[in-house]
Amino acid sequence: MSEKFALLVPVKTLSRAKSRLVGTDAETRVALMRAFAMDAIAAAAQSAHVRTVRVVTDEAGFEASGVEVLPDEGDGDLNAALRNAAVRVRLADPGTSVAAMCADLPSLRTADLDAALTAGMSPRWFVADASGTGTTLLAAGPGVDLDPHFGADSARRHEESGAVAVRADVPSLRLDVDTDADLARARQTGVGQHTWAEMQKRR
Repeated sequence: MSEKFALLVPVKTLSRAKSRLVGTDAETRVALMRAFAMDAIAAAAQSAHVRTVRVVTDEAGFEASGVEVLPDEGDGDLNAALRNAAVRVRLADPGTSVAAMCADLPSLRTADLDAALTAGMSPRWFVADASGTGTTLLAAGPGVDLDPHFGADSARRHEESGAVAVRADVPSLRLDVDTDADLARARQTGVGQHTWAEMQKRR
């Protein structure tokens, strides 16, 4: 597809994020999660197929040039927050394509996001994470309900809801970080400047 997307990037409460990063304390996890998100947002903002990046969060500090912050209206439910944000976007521009991307992608390369956003041969499509069970990106064409099902076993649930899995080679878009092993793989792959700076502080 050649449409440009309104890209939603949800960032949940940082103090409760990434509890499976067992090698880090709470303060470090907050700093790392913020850095992951900033690097993912920076890569997304460079995409030729992204019209706007909208960060869905109640956390401060994500205001940046070219990025709009939308309130988290999900009352703790990520999918509800994304549904409400998608409604806001579609009310402003009914014909736009909408996508939702995870924030924990510190290795994201813009070229991989471009490939995934243009891979859609169906009304809705998604990118599974490296494990094959989670979802890092969900996209919907103009006028199509985003219908997010993020959470445990989301790849299966997105497929069951009618979304088609992207088979393209987009490794950096599949490398979400939940565990220490994930973080080690991300570092080996290469991370963005915000994540690198945080990791350097803790060497």
